[in-house]
Amino acid sequence: MQKSNPISEQLIAPCGMNCAICSRYLAYINKLKRSQCVGCRSKHERCTYLFNKCTGVNNTSQDNAVFCFECGEYPCKQINRMDDRYRKNYMMSVKSNLDCIKKRGIDKFIDEQYKKYRCSKCGELISIHNRKCFQCDIITRLVEIHNKEF
Repeated sequence: MQKSNPISEQLIAPCGMNCAICSRYLAYINKLKRSQCVGCRSKHERCTYLFNKCTGVNNTSQDNAVFCFECGEYPCKQINRMDDRYRKNYMMSVKSNLDCIKKRGIDKFIDEQYKKYRCSKCGELISIHNRKCFQCDIITRLVEIHNKEF
């Protein structure tokens, strides 16, 4: 039985980051850390990555914009910096994500993200940051602990 896509539109940040594959979010939903990250849009707060540096879409004066590409300042220094960091460290581009959303729509983007980051064993999401499936990793650790006890 195939799992349904756990990525909601609410988990796609203004900057194009898919919060559903973020290690902080995955740790939170799997109750592994005291992380309070529930995604950028869930609490109607500023983008976690851009913080207070954003003067565009993430600023209260431009509430009508949903994604950074709708901002007159796009691509800004902050987005370029984040994109460079994610390309280098995680082989992912927030600017490419935003281009996909703009050209193909949010639903298509979400479907593609689920196909790309779905664990082949259990169907849960794999973290962009450490390439781990939190669900399978938990099970593996429990089996290891169990085996050490016997």
